[in-house]
Amino acid sequence: MSAKIRIVMADDHELFRDGFAGMFINSQEIEVVDMAPNGRFLLALVEKYRPDVVLTDIQMGPVNGFEVTREIVKYYPGIPVIALSMFGDSINILGMLQAGACGYLVKNARKETVIEAIRAASRGEKYYCQTASSQISELIAKGHYSPDQEANS
Repeated sequence: MSAKIRIVMADDHELFRDGFAGMFINSQEIEVVDMAPNGRFLLALVEKYRPDVVLTDIQMGPVNGFEVTREIVKYYPGIPVIALSMFGDSINILGMLQAGACGYLVKNARKETVIEAIRAASRGEKYYCQTASSQISELIAKGHYSPDQEANS
């Protein structure tokens, strides 16, 4: 078997972090290396572990998901970032895409969806849950987003 996909994640809710980590406790494929309560700590974990994939909440302080994603993309361009949010609206999705996220999941996503997103990101591919895909299609149709746009650094 090949090496596990090493991930770090950030969310400001301890209960969510613990539940998320619990999904992978017996995984032969994915390892949750560490978790952070906010973007500031997430940046330190990315520096320390250089994970294969990062998952981050959007609305947390003192450094939110938009800011931390821009920093990771700028300083660690080989590490893909997936947004993990309770919000599936176009403003948050567009903001994370513009920050450089390669994927977007809403927190009510099924475990299989989360796993597939992590796999895709580790292969250098983009992955959007159904809610995000619908919003992105609408943004493209209205001319508010182009998949060819570069991430804002």
